Amino acid sequence: MKFLFLFLLLVMPSFALDYKRDVMPIFEAKCYDCHSDQAKKVKGGLRLDDEENFAKRFAKNDVVVPGDWDASYLFVTLVMPRHEKGSMPPKNKGEGLTEEEIKLVAQWIHEGARIDGKTGKKGPEKWDPAKTLKFKDGRVVMEQFGPAPVVKEPAWETWTNKKGTEIVARYQGLQEGKVIFKLKKTGKTVGYPIEGLSEESQKRIKVLSAPEEEKMTK
Repeated sequence: MKFLFLFLLLVMPSFALDYKRDVMPIFEAKCYDCHSDQAKKVKGGLRLDDEENFAKRFAKNDVVVPGDWDASYLFVTLVMPRHEKGSMPPKNKGEGLTEEEIKLVAQWIHEGARIDGKTGKKGPEKWDPAKTLKFKDGRVVMEQFGPAPVVKEPAWETWTNKKGTEIVARYQGLQEGKVIFKLKKTGKTVGYPIEGLSEESQKRIKVLSAPEEEKMTK
C-alpha cells in the first residue's frame, strides 16, 4: 500500500507535493533522531520537524534549491553511500531511504519544494525526476543525461572576526543573526554571531545571504 501511494504521487502531475503532508513523514521515520526536537543535539542546526526552520535553509548552495534537486545538498546526502561522511542517515543510524522515497523527495524539490504554503520556482521539464532519475545497482544514474554530476560543497574561505583572527570555513547560511559555518579545522558546523565578524566579512555574508532573504519575503 505504501509503495502504491508513493507511485501515485510520482505519476500524477496534477498532484502537487507538499512538505508536511508528503515528505515530512519520510523524514520522521528515518531522520528525526538527528534532525528534530527529539535529538539530544540537532545536527547542523537543521530541524526537519519544523517547517519554518527548514524553509530558512532554502538557498543557493544550501540544503534545498527549489526546482533543482540535483543542486540540493539534501538530495546529495540521501544518495551518498552510507559509509561516506555526510550521508543521511549516517551509517549505523537507522534505515536509509528507499529508492521510491528518494524519488519522491526529488520530485518535491523539482515541483518547487512547497513548504508552509509557499512554493518556489519549478524545475525544467527535461529534469523531471519522474522521467530521468533512475537507480542501477543502488547508484543514481540519469537516463537521458548520463551519470548524475556530483554536487560539491562551497569552497573553503577565510573569514576574519573583529579581533583579526582568521576563520577558515564553508559558509552554510544565515540563521537568526548567526552565520552557519562548517569549520575546516574540526569539521564541525557552528553558529557564529554576525556582529562578531569584521566589517569586510559581514559585507560578504550579506551578499551571500541576499538570495535567501529575498525568497523568504515572497
